[in-house]
Amino acid sequence: MMDLVIRILKIKWLWTIFAGFYLVAYAFWVPNLFSEMFMVIAVIAITLIVGFGLLIDGFSRAHELDGGGAMPKLPIKRLWRFAGAVLLFWYLLVYIPPTGRIVAHWPLDLAITLVAGLVMLGYGILDY
Repeated sequence: MMDLVIRILKIKWLWTIFAGFYLVAYAFWVPNLFSEMFMVIAVIAITLIVGFGLLIDGFSRAHELDGGGAMPKLPIKRLWRFAGAVLLFWYLLVYIPPTGRIVAHWPLDLAITLVAGLVMLGYGILDY
């Protein structure tokens, strides 16, 4: 059983797609988190850049595994993964604010956000 879990956690393209997808989705909740327009625009821009970067990287790796040609890789991949992990951990606050949850999502979204953040952090540290 543990071997299966480890194999799933080592599927880089899958976790990179999860991280990118959730970051792009969370960008839509930023206006609910901040009242200053400058802060909203800055956080949305950073979130979308990192999210789309991870999405493109994940889909590129999946395309390569499916027999497609070699795709360009993200420059400084560890930095992208660390940025993705930090943003995913920060967006956990969407689920746990002091006044109650902002988003009434399933616990699965919270779990995937947490695990994807941990996996991105692990990939960044291990340079896997």
